[in-house]
This record gives sequence, structure tokens and C-alpha cells, in this order.
Amino acid sequence: MKIKNLCLVGHTSTGKTSIIETLAYLHKLSNSYGTPSLLDTDEEEKKRKTTTSLKVFPIKTKEYKLNLIDTPGFSDFIAEILGGIHAAENLAIVVNAQNPTEVGTERSWFLINEKTNSPLFFIINHFDKENLNFENILNSLNENYSNRIIPLTLPIYENNTFKGIVDVVHKKAYIFDKGELKETNNPDEKLTNLYLERVTETIAETSEELLNKYLESGELSPEEISANLKKAYRMKLIHPVFTVSAKIPESIKFLMKYIDLLLINSDEIEYYNQKDFSGVVFKTVSDPYKGRVSYVRVYSGKLSKDSTVLNVSKNNKEKITVLVELSGDQHNPINECLAGDICATYKLEHSLSGDVLSSSENTPVKPISYPEPLYEKGIEPKTKADEEKLSSAINRILEEDPTFKAYRDHDVKQFVISTIGDVHLDYIVSKLKNKYKVNIEITPRKIPYLETIKGRAQAVGKYVKQSGGRGQFGIAHIELEPLPRGQGFEFVDRIVGGVIPKNFIPSVEKGIRNAMEEGVLSGNRVVDIRAILFDGKYHEVDSSDLAFQIAGAMAFREAMSKANPILLEPIMSLEVLVPDSMLGDVIGLLNTKRARIMGMESSSRKGWQIIKAEAPWMEIKDLSVELKSATQGRASFSMKLSHYEEAPPNIAQQVIAEAKRNQEEKV
Repeated sequence: MKIKNLCLVGHTSTGKTSIIETLAYLHKLSNSYGTPSLLDTDEEEKKRKTTTSLKVFPIKTKEYKLNLIDTPGFSDFIAEILGGIHAAENLAIVVNAQNPTEVGTERSWFLINEKTNSPLFFIINHFDKENLNFENILNSLNENYSNRIIPLTLPIYENNTFKGIVDVVHKKAYIFDKGELKETNNPDEKLTNLYLERVTETIAETSEELLNKYLESGELSPEEISANLKKAYRMKLIHPVFTVSAKIPESIKFLMKYIDLLLINSDEIEYYNQKDFSGVVFKTVSDPYKGRVSYVRVYSGKLSKDSTVLNVSKNNKEKITVLVELSGDQHNPINECLAGDICATYKLEHSLSGDVLSSSENTPVKPISYPEPLYEKGIEPKTKADEEKLSSAINRILEEDPTFKAYRDHDVKQFVISTIGDVHLDYIVSKLKNKYKVNIEITPRKIPYLETIKGRAQAVGKYVKQSGGRGQFGIAHIELEPLPRGQGFEFVDRIVGGVIPKNFIPSVEKGIRNAMEEGVLSGNRVVDIRAILFDGKYHEVDSSDLAFQIAGAMAFREAMSKANPILLEPIMSLEVLVPDSMLGDVIGLLNTKRARIMGMESSSRKGWQIIKAEAPWMEIKDLSVELKSATQGRASFSMKLSHYEEAPPNIAQQVIAEAKRNQEEKV
């Protein structure tokens, strides 16, 4: 049986899920249509009334199997969206008729064109709404994305009512009539002919023979257009447009006719004919009963139950013990999954979302690349019982979500979670509380400042205790001096005459290193210093490793206090991708963040710029949310640690004062 894979993407609330539900209704797989009741079954989705995770729903016709992939609309769930577009060779951007150029439409357009080579078409949904103008909608899509966005259907829209469909290719009109499509007179033949001419010109580009015929006669037959429409779609010469309402099944029924005609089959893709198995894990679910559930798109060969495959990404072997066909949240056991199809397997030991599976080391299939989460917060369990449950819950979520990170930042003694944005964070927190029953508190991200010195100073560390029996005795004289930024730490032994025995010199160094973990200003780690041990005293009986460690630490703290200690703040390197129209707004935002604009360059996206800047981490720790607000979610950014600089006096004072308050609260 032929297999077609179609992924629906687009802004939130455009009706992606509802369209799939109506398709299921038309194939007698659901009792309702126009609502997301069949697929959005997760508790979080019910609560939010929106899709938060990818779903696969197959529809089997006499001629082929159609795997429909539903994806979330919020950009914070980018991992689910990327999984969907990598699992399908046909992509549809679902557009809201009332607002065709929402940010999710734009994001989907760029994601598809920058991350895949797959063809795409547009579905204009919600045409049952009032005050719509199809030509304005289409012009908006053409102006913002491509002039190759061409309608194959036109809406019959009269008195604010979606009454029917015009088939542009065949110049036939149909009205919706009690669940059926009834042929009627075309209400606007002039408009139909206008778009038919655009379609015909596009089809003529698919071959020299058709082009010559079109140039000679000025037209092509409906049969010639239909026969070559799929080719033009696959070559991305045309991005067809269809007008529907998920609440009007007849409109979806007509869409299905073009899905039959237009969509490429999985046996037409690049890797299909290779005999070796290759596939990619495009989604992972942590299930309390099934264990780790891995969704797999098979590109070539076949995946069989009780077989062993190689995780090429991690160079580990995986045993396939269970195979199932996915249908929403239903899992149906199968023995094999053939090239082009989608399935799931349970309890893979090493494989996570994005990993490539294969029967051999050499496979052309590439892993899925996910963006780094940059919105960081601290997380603390509220009780001891919550602390015990938190680790397990976090690990489950880490298995599922490649855009979620969690780790302990030892520099600031904080457990940190990283998400794509505030919506993603809220989803994670809600999941921890409701699904895993962990009560937590979200705290601001602590910034890992550093401390160093600008001057030189000497100090004596004296640890002498005698209270009967063996005492403690260690005296160390050290000098501190600054090192160039980034040099770390250097220990110099200048002891002469054996005033400190050689076996105790490493003890002094260890004491200094331990003391450097918490500086004298803000409790942050100390860097870029040279410590010179130049004198000291020992006692033949009472000296010990511990005594000289303590003496070294005491000498270090006193010397650092006298050597003009300063606070260093982390400076991040930023690249912000922004539309030209919002360039001023973003630069203005960055200027409020003590950012230095290092330069700008044109993006590969037409009409977009890349701003290169440097800014203190403290100032931009919430940039994910602020940039979304300033640009309606259009701009995006990446960042990484660049270097450390001396913090301005006012910033240093704030950090030191806060550290002092926190210390007093602990006491």
C-alpha cells in the first residue's frame, strides 16, 4: 500500500487539529467534526484548550495510507513542530482566514524552507467566519511569503456565508448541500480564469514540451494540468492554496480530493529504495506503563519486531522488542514497519528525539537539530518528599523534550531549568505539579559572577591550637597578584630552607583553592590570581595537612581583602534575528540592557537582519520573554558566554549587598 505523510503546522488556534478530526469523521473514524476532542486528550491540552504535543493519526483509503501529523501552534513547543516536519514529506501551513499572516504562519514558512526541502501547501481555515475577503487574504500571503502561493480552490462566499467551492483547474463550482457537494453555476468565472492562468503558467514550467505547447496555444487542458500538478508541487513551483472550514465537512471532503492527487508518496523520496533500514526518532514519550515510547519515521528498508538496530547518533545498539502503529493515543501492535511509514517502539535504552537509527553505520539520514533553550530559572522542591520525587520527574521530562535542560550550577549552588520561553516553562511546571505531583518553587536565575583582584597584597595565615595532647600548627605567608583575564590560577612555591616541609606545601595550595570557591565580596568563585607561598613555620609534632590547609585559606582571604578585590560579570555574545521593520525596536530594547552593538548583517531571509551584540548576562536573562513581547514573537536570538568583565560599581554594590542579605538570612 502506498503511504503519504502530511504534517500540519501553523499558528495556534488556526484549526490544525480540527481539520484532522473532520478528516477522521469523513472516513468514519470519529463521531464528531470541527473540534479537537479526538486528539487533544492530554490533561494539559484539555486545561489549556490547545495542542501541546505532536500526534500521529493514520487514515487508510483503498489506494493508500495517509499519516496525518498534528503539531502545536505555540513556538515554545518547537521540538514537537520540528519532529513533525522531519517526519513528513508533505507539509501544510494552516492559516486563519481572519488573520492570515500571524507570527506562527511566518515561523512555519521559514522553518519549512530553512529546515527541510519538502514541498508545502496552504489551507485557509475558518472561512465560516464573517467579513472575509479571499483576494485580500491571498494578496497578503503573496506579499509576505511567495508569489507562487496560488489557489486551486476559490470560496463561494456570499452574505458572510461560506456556501461552496470553485475548482479552479476544472472550472467547476460546487455548493455545500447536506453533507454533499452539489455542482452549480460558477459565480465568478473571471476570477477563476485569472487564477487558472497562473496555475497553467506554473504547470508549463515543469517540462519543455508543456512550455512550448503553452507558448503556442496559450492554454493547457485540465487533464494536462492535473497530470503535472503533482510534479509542479514537488518541484516547489507552486504552493497550492485551499479554502476550508473544519466545521463544514463538505469543504474538507473537497480538500481530500486534492490530497489524493497532489501529495507525493513516501516511495518517491530520496532514500526509499535503499535496502538497509534507516529512520529517525522524531518524538519521545515517557509513559508510566509502557516506559520510553519512541516515534520512528522509517526512511528506507524496514523496521522489524525482535530486530537489533544501531543508534548512529550515539553508537549504541538497540533491541526492538515491541512495534506499534500509532493512532492518536491508541497503539496497535504490528510486526514490521515498512519504508515511508511511521510507527513506535518501547523501552529503547539509549535513543531520544532526533537520533538516527539504522541497520548499518553508513546512512544518509541526518539527525534532527533542536534550538538551545535560553530561558533559565531556578527550581526548588518545597518539602523533603518533593525533593525525592523531583529528580525522577525531571529525568522523565528530559527524556521527552530535547529543548528542556536541567542541571546543577555548582558556581551559584542552584538547580537550574532551561526552557524555550515562558509558555514552555509554565507547561513544565504544570506537568511537574499535576502529572508528577511535585510541589516546587520557581526562583530567579542566579548569575555566576566571579571575583578577582586588581592589586597585590601579602598576608599570614596562622592556625595554631594547643589544648592538651596533640595540637594543630601551621603558619603560611603568601602574596597574591592578579593574572591576565582568563588565566585561572597559578600557585608558586618559593619556600627555601625547609621552613615548611615539602609534604605540607600541597596542603597550603589545597587550602587556597578551597577558599577560592567563595570569594570575599559576594561568595562567588575567585579567578585569575597568582598565589606565591614564600615563608612559614611548622611544628615537628603538631603540624598536619589540615593545619596547613586552614592556614593557606586564612592567608588567602586576608590577602585578597587587601588586594583591591573586584566583581566580574559574565558577558554574553548575542545574535538577534529580526525583521527590518522591527530593527529600531530591538536595538532600543538592547540599549536598555547595557548591550554593545558589535555590528549588523543581512540575513538569508529577505527583509531580515542579524544584530550582533554583547551584553551582561544579568541584563538579558529574561530576553526570551522580552524579545517576544517587543516583536510579537517574530524575532529570535542565540547567545553564548563570551568573557568576563569588571562589573560597574553600582552593579557590584547591588550584587554584594544581595549576597550579604542572603548570608544574614541563612544565619
